[in-house]
Amino acid sequence: MSHEREERNTRQALGWLLGQASELQARREPSMSESQGSPRSLYERSESFAATIVSTPEQIVDLTTTVRALVSPPGMLDPRFFLATLSPRQLRPCVVVVSQGCRIAGILYARERMIAGIPTGIVLGDDTLGTMVAAHPQEMESVLHCAVAALLEHKAALRFRVAFDRLPSLHIESAKAGTDIRFYREQHHAHLELPRTYDQFLFNVRRSTRHNLCRYRRRSESAGNFFCQDLLLSDFCLAAKLLFPKGSYQSPKWAFHQALAMIQASPSRFLIGLRRRTGNWIGLAGGWCAGDSAFLALQLNDHACAKESISLVLRSYLIEHLIGRGIRKLVFWGGTSAPLSFYTAPREEFTVYIDSRSHPWRLVRLACVTLAKLAPLKFGKWLKWEASAAHEKTSA
Repeated sequence: MSHEREERNTRQALGWLLGQASELQARREPSMSESQGSPRSLYERSESFAATIVSTPEQIVDLTTTVRALVSPPGMLDPRFFLATLSPRQLRPCVVVVSQGCRIAGILYARERMIAGIPTGIVLGDDTLGTMVAAHPQEMESVLHCAVAALLEHKAALRFRVAFDRLPSLHIESAKAGTDIRFYREQHHAHLELPRTYDQFLFNVRRSTRHNLCRYRRRSESAGNFFCQDLLLSDFCLAAKLLFPKGSYQSPKWAFHQALAMIQASPSRFLIGLRRRTGNWIGLAGGWCAGDSAFLALQLNDHACAKESISLVLRSYLIEHLIGRGIRKLVFWGGTSAPLSFYTAPREEFTVYIDSRSHPWRLVRLACVTLAKLAPLKFGKWLKWEASAAHEKTSA
């Protein structure tokens, strides 16, 4: 009953805050000095920041208008895109709404780990693509500080993937809250810089890579396979569901549906495929574009065509297609394999572990570390977020 009462109070508070924010935005006309770039802050800071944590999809969708006022266009900061990144059985939303008086100053997107439907108190956030905090640039740090402080007050542990420049802010809040902090260098996504022409791309890669890209593509075309671009979303989803069981690299079913959901939630998509002359799909790739960057979230290759290197052929077409659209960077969601991994640009990214010093949480972490060490193959990866000591890495 107390949990339901807390959820009801949160909904009421958020509803009031959204109403006040909408009314304030409707009344407020920016002054000439603000529109021309005043040296003062965009907003008066007479009131301190406050935070509200929301965890239901309905409440998060209600933030859409607010996010679009903070970031235009919202892109991967859109609430619907954030919800698409969740795995319902493993994660639940944990979104922090930061306000100043009746004005919403910013939002921090995070997720809470679930085990058997029970919240664990472990909150995950990923800012490596700039998708964690929605706020005006002038208030980004203030929003981040307030949101992290609120999470540390109510949750047992935080696990954030961040760029190097975020570490000082997390250090400060960790010290204020009296928590333990550790961070490890770890790259999640792979970034491939693209030149202005496909011929230049071929010139930039190693001779063996260039040879394979051209050879397997010629073989595919000689066999009568043909490349399809700008597929309809409905056709792509149907083809993907048929091809998924035959995929060469079988990913979990939840990851497949998550990738489809992210693609569906993105307004600027690229959907391509490779099919036989008979019409059967043997390869599919999909993602979205934001600015001059493209994000590849899903690729499926028929395992029966392993000798034809369908993956390499499809990526050859994809890179040429994206370069033709003016894209200058291809981001492989979750990383990529050889040979393209040889040409991705390393980034200074870290996974930050912030843990409460409470005795119960110390016991939980100790149990996780022990379990991961006793059965690393079975539990090591699953317990990665629970206990950093379960993975011996070089501290940055």
